[in-house]
Amino acid sequence: MRSLKIALAALAIGCTAPAQAQAPGEASAVPDLSCQYDCLIEFVRDHMAALGTRNYAMLPLAADLMFTENNVVLPMGQGLWRTADDVDADGLAVADETTGHAAWFGSVRENGNPVFYAVRIHVADGRIDEIESVVHRRTALPAPFGDWQNMQHFAEFYEELPEAERRPRERMLAIADAYFDTVELNDGQVFAPFSEDCSRLENGISTTAPAPGAQASAANIASGCRAQFELGLYRINKRIRRHLPLVDVRRGVVVGTGFFDHANEWDRYLLTDGREMRTALKWPNSISLIEAFRIRNAEIQRIEATFTYVPYFMNNPFWSAPTTMARFNPNPEACPGDCLSELATRVADGMVGNQWRGVNWGGRVGYSENSVGIRVGEGIWRTVTAVDPDPLVIADDLTGKAVWIGRIEEHGQPAWAALTVSADGVNVGSVDVLIRRSNYGAPYAEPVSASDFAPLPLARQTSRDDMAAAAGQFMEALGSNGSAPDIFAADCQWLVNGQNVGQCAAPFGTPVLARIERVRDRQLLAADETRGLIAFRFFEDLPAAGGQGYPLTYQVVELYRFEAGRVVQVEAFTSELPYGIQPR
Repeated sequence: MRSLKIALAALAIGCTAPAQAQAPGEASAVPDLSCQYDCLIEFVRDHMAALGTRNYAMLPLAADLMFTENNVVLPMGQGLWRTADDVDADGLAVADETTGHAAWFGSVRENGNPVFYAVRIHVADGRIDEIESVVHRRTALPAPFGDWQNMQHFAEFYEELPEAERRPRERMLAIADAYFDTVELNDGQVFAPFSEDCSRLENGISTTAPAPGAQASAANIASGCRAQFELGLYRINKRIRRHLPLVDVRRGVVVGTGFFDHANEWDRYLLTDGREMRTALKWPNSISLIEAFRIRNAEIQRIEATFTYVPYFMNNPFWSAPTTMARFNPNPEACPGDCLSELATRVADGMVGNQWRGVNWGGRVGYSENSVGIRVGEGIWRTVTAVDPDPLVIADDLTGKAVWIGRIEEHGQPAWAALTVSADGVNVGSVDVLIRRSNYGAPYAEPVSASDFAPLPLARQTSRDDMAAAAGQFMEALGSNGSAPDIFAADCQWLVNGQNVGQCAAPFGTPVLARIERVRDRQLLAADETRGLIAFRFFEDLPAAGGQGYPLTYQVVELYRFEAGRVVQVEAFTSELPYGIQPR
């Protein structure tokens, strides 16, 4: 009788259980077989054909589509979709019918200029619901940029493997993951298996086969995949963050997306054979990539990657949560102007030698560099070797913020920095850092020190409200391609990253400013009526839709100097960021 009661109870429990269950994250326990390999390849090639004509309307897109370009979520049709002229007819396409992913590697023409491009799409219920793209454009930063017209993809990616040379999906994922383990903190230890003839193509250039006249390249220091890793060539990779969404067992292909975080905590290092190497860049940066591995007989045989620079520690919206800055209400009684100035100075001084523990931090702190949230103690905390002993500091009781503007040095290389420090009571609540380095080119002048602004006679001071209103007119005119607002003194000069670009009113209504489609996310940082100073932060979107350049966004900290109600000087500090990036 007791056994019968137990059985009946179990039956009752079973009747109240869910009618169906499936693996976490899966819509159904039965895989969707409606779009197999050839179907997925057709989807990704249709995507490329649509991109080449800038006509995304020809694609079956899901209502909840997420589209990113260089890890920034954009409305579909933005970024390269507004500037593409043509796409390769023979791009490398691979697919995974188990998960519904497909990827494409090749080049695209943008406003007449070649760019290297890789994309991953996901198809569900006959519609594309994910588009993740990496676009590598030719800029002043040092990165491979090959001959797109003569680039040839590895033929092995297209070949089906004999049954005996294939490996299960799980083993292929482990092998690709071992590659990233080898690249991370590369010190000569090799975790991944490589074939004798392993070759790698990055942005259209072989980085494993020597090329004439490229003595400083990795391929000219050591040939082949394993030999380079055994030398420890890639020690600068502090961290490899990655995701492996695509596996094709039949063709032996794994595709991963992710970031190589170059902390550059030191600017020189030793290879395992004793030779000294120097870092190409002296400051923290990350590269964002989509990378394909061809695996045969459990060995990595061919590698193709498209990558580009992004701000250090940027996140991928598909598989990592975005960061948000902490917000605090100003409390002038707790931390007035002198207190705010002291907080900003202590933060800047603490960066030398990574002395972050010497700063009086609040209970919940936000910290970002060039619009990317990271940990205090990382980023420039590890690279700054000196800061300006005489910076410009503007502290504002009403905003509860202080802006520190001046010179910093990273391993001896100077750069401009604008630090905005918010107070949480008497402690630091958040820090937003903008850094402009010479590597991004003009406009830029070597920083010596920020301008020295003395207090003005009372009769020549301008009220806070009037300064804010005039600065607002300036920013409105920037984003409207309109004429110059009537706010400037006749001799007003405009400096951008320390370089004098001329009379303040002159660029308005010209093609130089016409590239700015909009000025957004304006924020008053600090104002000082005594010295006639007011500082704003905002973002400029330059979509390059008019046929010039490439899409980008500038984060700007802009300082306006007033005398007797007129702007006598404008100083802007800008950081070039992926198009459409949002503030943190």
